[in-house]
Amino acid sequence: MDGNATRRLERLEAVLRAAHAQRETPPPDPGMILSVLETIKAQAEPVTNGVWWRMAAGAGLLAVATVVLALFFGSGLEDELGRFLFYDPNGQVLISLLGV
Repeated sequence: MDGNATRRLERLEAVLRAAHAQRETPPPDPGMILSVLETIKAQAEPVTNGVWWRMAAGAGLLAVATVVLALFFGSGLEDELGRFLFYDPNGQVLISLLGV
């Protein structure tokens, strides 16, 4: 584009912006407003019949049961970690974990 075309385009954009800023917005029709609200309300109601709540309750009970089992019976992981860190005869693992 040459300079003349660019100036014409900028002038056209300015005129369109001014026309858009000066126009008045017509008042909305009350019937249309009610129609839109009813449509939104109809689409906003999920039809899950409580499936998500039952799944959440089941997941919570499973989590509690897992914690209780781990507390009473132990997983043995803490023993393996202790053996890994403290039963190292020459301290190589502990020294490497300290960054030396």
